[in-house]
Amino acid sequence: MSIPTPHPSLSDPPAAAPPAPSGPVRGPSARTGGPSSPGGPPARPEHPSRGRWIAPTAAAWWALGGVVALVVTLTGGTLAVGDANDLSFGALSGVAGETLTPWVAVLALVGAATALRAWLGARHGPVARADRALTVAATAVVSAGVLALTDASILARLGYLPVTLVMAPFDPVIRAAFEDFLGAGPLTQLALLVGGALLVASTWRFVRRGVGACASCGRHHDGHDPAWTTPAAAARWGRVAALVAAAVPASYAVTRIAWVLGIPLGFSSENVADLAGEDGLVAALGLGGFALVGAVLTLGLFQRWGEVFPRWMIGLAGRRVPVSMAVVPATIVAVAVLPAGLSLIVIGLGESHLALTADSWGAVGPTFLWPVWSLALGAATYAYWLRRRGTCRTCGRG
Repeated sequence: MSIPTPHPSLSDPPAAAPPAPSGPVRGPSARTGGPSSPGGPPARPEHPSRGRWIAPTAAAWWALGGVVALVVTLTGGTLAVGDANDLSFGALSGVAGETLTPWVAVLALVGAATALRAWLGARHGPVARADRALTVAATAVVSAGVLALTDASILARLGYLPVTLVMAPFDPVIRAAFEDFLGAGPLTQLALLVGGALLVASTWRFVRRGVGACASCGRHHDGHDPAWTTPAAAARWGRVAALVAAAVPASYAVTRIAWVLGIPLGFSSENVADLAGEDGLVAALGLGGFALVGAVLTLGLFQRWGEVFPRWMIGLAGRRVPVSMAVVPATIVAVAVLPAGLSLIVIGLGESHLALTADSWGAVGPTFLWPVWSLALGAATYAYWLRRRGTCRTCGRG
């Protein structure tokens, strides 16, 4: 990365021209999209941004959703939201589906307009602070709507998937229960959650470019990057975030595994016996084991074996772990956990059969920490990426 030099004033005598380099020029202006001259515009990058598809995809995703919701509304139909989704137990599960359907259309159209702005807004240089703030605010409104319309269905599908893959061929009850998650309600929630994630990512890239940073890696063109984004700083706060992100699912796993062992931890003895009679212990073991494995894998976000495959992995020992192999699944879990945690908090504070009581705190209590789990896991994943992002193929910095 070249170090910009102060521009000489008009009163300064002209400086002697530097000698021409004898070899090929390897500075940022030659190949990496860095400044072609001090104070000049950035040169064209050698590689286009890897994430340039995010904003147009988000705009198309929300536009398509808006059109579908409008057609359903104008034809008198109802989307599988609110009480029209039998499997829903989120904050809006008690609201009539026909009431929510037109609002989903409005939400989708706002999301499409925001994603379109993020796509086209920063293509011609820095963006005014007020414009960036308006785009961030619109993204926050759409994200809040997505969280209100979604619940733990997506996370339940992920959590029950290992058990289902093993037991479904032999147990038609488990197979039928999982097939319920493939209905219109959960798929609508999945579409909303994916759209929300795309919109947040496109807005993030928009803000980066708007402040004069690389949309792909976030590094500033003037080299003045925030101190907390350095690998050393990210290693410190990322370790704390990863420990928090591992502790939450571990506490959840302890309660489920205790029930499998017949220990009524946070659950009455009668309820534990009912689980055994209804084959619920299989599900409890699957969920607890899945959460425990996830907690252990989270530790890899700051451990050495999270960067280099350990020796016992035959064929991979000593090789570097691909960054995406850790970042992608951790991001998916972080996104799915947030609406799940918020919806279960609403239920736990209510008067349903899953309400938080002295005899059921083990069933619902650990889920109250899921929003913390989501944010901590997201932060730990980001810190892991900051430490391992390397040289950016778009701007050449790093």
